[in-house]
Amino acid sequence: MKIGIVTPAFHPYPGGVTEHVYHTYRELCRLGHDVRIVTTNFGDGGSPCEDHVIRIGRAISVPANGSICPVAVDLKMARQLKGVFDAERFDILHLHEPLMPTLCLTALGQADVPVVGTFHASNDRSLGYRVFRPLPDHYVRRLSRRIAVSSAARQTASRYFPGEYSIVPNGVDVERFRSAVPLSELEDGGFNILFVGRMEPRKGAKFLLKAMPAILDAVPNARLVVVGGGPLASYYGSHVSDLCRDHIVFTGFISGDLLARHYATADVFCSPATGGESFGIVLLEAMAAGAAIVASSISGYRDVVKDGQTGVLVAPGSPESIANAVIRLARRPDLRDGLVARASETVKRYAWPRVTQEILSEYYAALGMHHPDETRERVCNGEQTRAVRVQQKTHS
Repeated sequence: MKIGIVTPAFHPYPGGVTEHVYHTYRELCRLGHDVRIVTTNFGDGGSPCEDHVIRIGRAISVPANGSICPVAVDLKMARQLKGVFDAERFDILHLHEPLMPTLCLTALGQADVPVVGTFHASNDRSLGYRVFRPLPDHYVRRLSRRIAVSSAARQTASRYFPGEYSIVPNGVDVERFRSAVPLSELEDGGFNILFVGRMEPRKGAKFLLKAMPAILDAVPNARLVVVGGGPLASYYGSHVSDLCRDHIVFTGFISGDLLARHYATADVFCSPATGGESFGIVLLEAMAAGAAIVASSISGYRDVVKDGQTGVLVAPGSPESIANAVIRLARRPDLRDGLVARASETVKRYAWPRVTQEILSEYYAALGMHHPDETRERVCNGEQTRAVRVQQKTHS
């Protein structure tokens, strides 16, 4: 099958959508499909699969949903997308955040094949959907299948665009995180707390930083490792108290095997997000790596972590609640071990091979076909043999 994945975020831009698209691409290629990723330019850097990436326009940063979102701009976008679609002759298109301007919305308007759309966002209200609803409502009817990554994402999308949504979650490379080797320089007897995320308000890093004095009072050997960059990185770093400064490490943005090794070194992974999280891939990464989880009790996170079973959920925006949970886990290694053991079983459900098969089922449904029971697996590379094209299409 020839598959086009259109996404508003991709390498080198970090984040959950980027990881979702990249790992879906890899797994689809492993199964023998021919895949291209259509996205935009995000500045310097590229992707490990750059030969199969088509970039149109450039990204500008726009505040949205308590975060900073990349929006592709190009005056010739519609013409360029039509040229791409005419040249590639995709059997199916998969759009991530299909109603997000301008790349995905334009692609939806240009598409002449079945389109599957994945909705990632979760928020209490969307000014854009509410104000411009008549336009997206016209476009959403062009989607053959709709996917939401969680019940929280489905609730957000269906509030404005009622209809049938399949829930197909984000995934994780379980083996990569499970087999990661801890960082020797942090294996010094300290109690390691890890945060991974962009330095922006909704990720809640400031509440974890505010919890550190209380944590250090009870756990003097505690160390917080903050992984991630973003608009507030310098601000957060400059406001760490002298009492905590020697116990907090800011690494900036890291990825790949080094990121996995940071997870493997953590005793506790803390994600104090305040809201707007539809899922939380970082929670899956922590589960796979064997770190006990402390996370905010918000709708997207409750889909992944069960309080007292696979992690500890705390009140969002509460340094006191964060500190109490971390201190409790530091003092109770038996409790940590129980959480980690149950989480390591739970995370198997989110392995990319399983998640990608669910995505493929949506593709075949959009094409009016049954998912084949068996699929020959082939390696995707520049010289790959094309998978058998869909012989009977539902589009003209």
